[in-house]
Amino acid sequence: MKLKGKTAIITGGAAGFGRAAALKFSAEGAANLSLVDLDAAGLADTKNAIARCSPGCHVTLFTADVSKEEDVKAFVGDTVGACGALDILFNNAGIEGFSSPLDEMPFELFRKTMAVNMDSVFLGMKYAIAFMKTHGGGAIVNTASIGGLVALPGSSDYVASKHAVIGLTKNAAAEFGPLGVRANAVCPGFVMTDLHRRVVSAHSSNDSEAARVMIENNKSSTPLKRYGEPEEVADLVAFLASGESAYINGVAVAIDGGFTIL
Repeated sequence: MKLKGKTAIITGGAAGFGRAAALKFSAEGAANLSLVDLDAAGLADTKNAIARCSPGCHVTLFTADVSKEEDVKAFVGDTVGACGALDILFNNAGIEGFSSPLDEMPFELFRKTMAVNMDSVFLGMKYAIAFMKTHGGGAIVNTASIGGLVALPGSSDYVASKHAVIGLTKNAAAEFGPLGVRANAVCPGFVMTDLHRRVVSAHSSNDSEAARVMIENNKSSTPLKRYGEPEEVADLVAFLASGESAYINGVAVAIDGGFTIL
């Protein structure tokens, strides 16, 4: 029960890493979870899954746009107001971006990816830290990607946004570590989430055989020769959010089966 009694906000809680983390947090004893997403139906599904497995966890849902400051300020403020606490922020919401060479990518699409993937992390930390720094500290975990560590040709917007997430994480760790606020990032590799399925579809031009080949190539380029599972990422997030990682601050942890070591 490494998160017993904790209050956490998880963005992107409707699916993928967000849903897996919500289930993991509740299983580890979190008392209050605020789940944020634009997908109201997906949020409800996550809440129902938690109710079945961890009925003692109180779950509040926020249908919000994490790239809009007023939305972020509202769900952080509402969580603090209702719970009187905020121990953990998992800044996880994001989009896959647009499959295009850099010189052919429309600027408005580049900016959209940066807004959802980067601005949301800045805003989440801005409002969470404002509370945490005067209330005993806290733990922030941001979802970056292997795209924050290496190049992914054809995904310049996504790669730029995830490199920025790691930079923001390091800076927050340096600024607010003295006040008891830790910030770390996770960098997942190939995990078959809904987002990754969309990436495969886009890069394979919706051709099923090309998609199969791409998936097999991803596996073969990973030393462990397999895809990861959302639950494996959630285990890492829970560790970084807990007291078990109390001396870890400002790092970007690859969870990629070894992909980025080659």
